[in-house]
Amino acid sequence: MNRPTPTDRASRILELTRTFDAPREEVFRHLVEPALIAQWWGPDGFTTPADQVEVEAKEGGAHRKTMVLESAEIAAGMGVPVGTPFPDAATVLEIVPPELLVLTSEPQPAIGLVERTVTRIELHAEGPDRTRLVLVDGPYDEMMAPHAETGWTQQLGKLERLLAH
Repeated sequence: MNRPTPTDRASRILELTRTFDAPREEVFRHLVEPALIAQWWGPDGFTTPADQVEVEAKEGGAHRKTMVLESAEIAAGMGVPVGTPFPDAATVLEIVPPELLVLTSEPQPAIGLVERTVTRIELHAEGPDRTRLVLVDGPYDEMMAPHAETGWTQQLGKLERLLAH
C-alpha cells in the first residue's frame, strides 16, 4: 500500500477528511479529468489553467498541474511576481477508479519540498450521493507542513463548492 512515510528531514504527514454532496464517481472524475481539475486545483490566490493540466489516468502515468500565482498580496509575501508558475509533475503510483488515486512528486527544494511526497486520496461512498474523501499526504518538514495543509484545505473547499452546484 502506497502511503507517505516520514523521514529524518520531513516528518509531518497530513491527514484530511472531507465529505462531499456528490457520488463517488463524480468526485473521482474531478481528480483525473484535466478540465475539471483546472476548476479547483490550487489554494486561494492561485489558478490552474486547463492547458496546464495533463493526466494519464493509469499507473505510471503523468498527473501534471501548473498553478499560476494571481494574488499580488501573496506574491509580495513570497517575493515573486504575479504570474509565477508553480509546476507539480506528479506520477500516478496507484489508481483504482472510483475509489483510490495515489500520486508521487519528486522533491522541489527551491519551494521547500525537501523529500519525495506521496499523496493518497481514498474515496468512500456514503450512500448513493455522498462521498467521504480521505487524503494522506507528505512527508513535509516543519516549515512546509502548515502551508501544505492550508493549500489542501483551501483547494478541497473549492472542490466542495464546485460539486455543490
